[in-house]
Amino acid sequence: MTKFLVLAMMLALAPVSRADTYIDFLSKEVIPLHDKLFETNFVVSQDPPMCEKNKLIRGFFYSKYRAIYLCVQNLLEDPRLGDVDGSGKEKDARFQLSRTLVHEAVHAVQWCKGRDDWTLFDHDVTKRIGGFGGSALDKSSKYQGNERSEYEAYLLENDPALVLDLFSLYCTLGRGNYVD
Repeated sequence: MTKFLVLAMMLALAPVSRADTYIDFLSKEVIPLHDKLFETNFVVSQDPPMCEKNKLIRGFFYSKYRAIYLCVQNLLEDPRLGDVDGSGKEKDARFQLSRTLVHEAVHAVQWCKGRDDWTLFDHDVTKRIGGFGGSALDKSSKYQGNERSEYEAYLLENDPALVLDLFSLYCTLGRGNYVD
C-alpha cells in the first residue's frame, strides 16, 4: 500500500508539459506496446522532477514502481531535434519519443525476466553487433551501470512489435514467474 501511495504522489507531482502529453507523440506502431504496459500494471508518466535535473534524459524505467517516465519537455526543448525531411520537428519528436518508450519497455522486460544482469539473451550481444561507439550507450550504461542491458535496449528499440512479444512472454505472468 505504501508503494502505491508513493507512486500516486510521484504521478501527481510530475508536472504536465505545456499542452503536450506523451500520447500526442506516440506512433501508431508503439500504441499496442503502450496499451500492454497498462494492462500489466505498469505506469507511464511524463516529466517527473528527475527530467528537470538532467536535460539530456529522454526517459527511464524505475522498477520499484513498475513505471516508465518520459521526459517530453527535454525532448521538445532539445536543439538537436531535427526537421526530418522538411516535414517539421513534430515528425522527429514522434520518432524520438516512440523510440524512447520502446527502449524503456525493453528495460521493463529485462526486469520481468528476472536475471541478475538485467539481460534477455545468454550470448554476449556486445561482441556480435557493433556501431554505437562513443554515443548515448556510453552515457546510459554509466548511469544504469550495465552496458549489456543498455545495448540490448538500443538494439531492440527499433522493433516495437518484437518488444511487445517479449513483454507478453515475460511480463504478463508477473515478476518472478518468468519463462526461461
